Amino acid sequence: MRGRAGQLLVRCLLLSVAFALTTLALAQWQAIGFSWHDVWPLAGDFHLHPVHLLVIGVAMIPPTVWEIFLLDSGRLNRESR
Repeated sequence: MRGRAGQLLVRCLLLSVAFALTTLALAQWQAIGFSWHDVWPLAGDFHLHPVHLLVIGVAMIPPTVWEIFLLDSGRLNRESR
């Protein structure tokens, strides 16, 4: 699958991963009682806190949606010519 359809598929998969990470992070954070303990691990072993996953998931959403809009508007501009 090449071309615009393949690019759109990849962007939609990235958007799905972003929302899945956000949902997973919120569920895990709720499971630990929305604790801020170990968000910034300066002492001890490093492990991911649900807030880290939440930040990554939320950060992925705007650029992915923007790229989907760009792909869609490029297709619409070419069809209107």
